[in-house]
Amino acid sequence: MSLGAERVSDMRHRGFTLIELMVTLVVLTVLITMAVPSFADYFQKARVRGAADQVTNLLARARAAAVKTNMPIGVLAIEKASGGWCVGARQPAEPGAWQLRPSTASGCDCETSSAVCLVDGEKLVVDNADLGAERAPTIDIVDFDFSYTPKLGGVSSNGAPGKAFLESAASSLAITSANGRYVVNVIVTPLGQSYVCVPGDKPPFFSYRSC
Repeated sequence: MSLGAERVSDMRHRGFTLIELMVTLVVLTVLITMAVPSFADYFQKARVRGAADQVTNLLARARAAAVKTNMPIGVLAIEKASGGWCVGARQPAEPGAWQLRPSTASGCDCETSSAVCLVDGEKLVVDNADLGAERAPTIDIVDFDFSYTPKLGGVSSNGAPGKAFLESAASSLAITSANGRYVVNVIVTPLGQSYVCVPGDKPPFFSYRSC
């Protein structure tokens, strides 16, 4: 066997030295340490987006049902006494209950009586318990007790029959990640449209506008 062939054979059978293994492990440890916060941030952000998407989907379905059934659909967001939060939509069970107040419908208590949060026979609730419980985002509620009206899906305040919100008023939910870093607002306008935006002092979200 020639000298060149012997060197090639030695290189094929040569293993890693202890120092090489230690250097590799150190590099891997540093990379993993750098990546962990990024993964944690990703999941925090994903939970906020998931909560916002579920709430806006509930709102869209409730509004469409109001127009389709020619009945008001009540929407209510609450902070649960047991901790956490939920948002529910409700269709009046009996025509007589809403004919006296044609533009409003009572909201449902999605914590203690979520079984009444029905729209077109389907339960319509978003609950933080389904979004990771203690890891779920938190919310701040502003006037989130209203009805979608049969007239083009506009909004009426449940505290004032037949009276729509003032032009400058709107219901909103501020959805905040468990670590407090990410925040989005779900806004419902007097015309019944809903959208998600990001406060100017918070990190941006792809596809969400700035508030």
